[in-house]
Amino acid sequence: MEYVSCDYCGCAESGVVARQTDLLHRTTDEVFSIVRCAGCGLHYTNPRPGPDEIGRYYATDYAFHASPPAWRRWADRALDIWANSPLAGLARVLSPVARRLAARVRPMVGDPVLEYYRSGREGTFLDIGCGSGWHAHYWGGQSAVLALRKRAAVAGVEVSDAARASLSESGVRCWATLAAVPDSEIFGLIRMNWSLEHVHAPNAYFSFMASHLKPGGRAIIAVPNYDGLIYRLAPDCVELPVHLYHFRPKDILAYGARHGLRGISVTTFSYPEMFRAAAAAGLWPSAFSSCSGIVAAKEMLRTLAPFDQAGWGNDMVVVLEKSLPPGAVSGSA
Repeated sequence: MEYVSCDYCGCAESGVVARQTDLLHRTTDEVFSIVRCAGCGLHYTNPRPGPDEIGRYYATDYAFHASPPAWRRWADRALDIWANSPLAGLARVLSPVARRLAARVRPMVGDPVLEYYRSGREGTFLDIGCGSGWHAHYWGGQSAVLALRKRAAVAGVEVSDAARASLSESGVRCWATLAAVPDSEIFGLIRMNWSLEHVHAPNAYFSFMASHLKPGGRAIIAVPNYDGLIYRLAPDCVELPVHLYHFRPKDILAYGARHGLRGISVTTFSYPEMFRAAAAAGLWPSAFSSCSGIVAAKEMLRTLAPFDQAGWGNDMVVVLEKSLPPGAVSGSA
């Protein structure tokens, strides 16, 4: 384990705000602490597994490193559409189906990657933590690296050897680390999809994005929101120890501003399955473990909407833009 100072301001002083073990993936019974920096207020795990030991705390099936068969991708897409359509309620008479659909109920959140390219903007897309390129977490397959090839040149950064090999077979350039990306590579859009909370040095990633984005290019950062409702009520409801940082919107915006990336938008949102899964893992009151039906999930989604609009959604997507040179006019850049 390593003890670290604050990545943002360098302050070595902090106070413990929560303690928890790995109740979600159950890779260890060690207890870890989340601390709040006394200087800037950033929350992070301290002490934490170092870069050489963090791998053993990941479950073998943790990330989207495998390449699923075509039928599975189509089935997942169909279930997502059904779960979030007005017809979802028809499944309530079939309990097993209703439970599967309930886990996929989520608010409609615009995909900033598709919005970027649909607006006529250009530039190569880089996905940091792209997995095998078939899935894009919240946005599914339609916004994954392999699907985006029809809109722009694409590339990825991914630590998994198997995932990189799969992407290479599909003709996608992929590097193992940020350091391996040539300085000459410039991108129009860089995305970090629920990966920034896993890295040991966020500041280095913001520096990379600032230096590898073209003027007017954008960075899209999706992470858990430690200002979210679930964390406000239960600060220890966290994915430890693999989540090393616990960001609030103000933290992401501050990092961006430091590196010349201005905030364009902040969207927070929640989905019912997170509460049920947290309860099932022992991270949240057990009463929520029964909220698994499609009707209950839809009702809960409506209840969560005002919290999302107030900035208390449990996840967030922050869009940052690299400043244009003085006198430049924003356009297709």
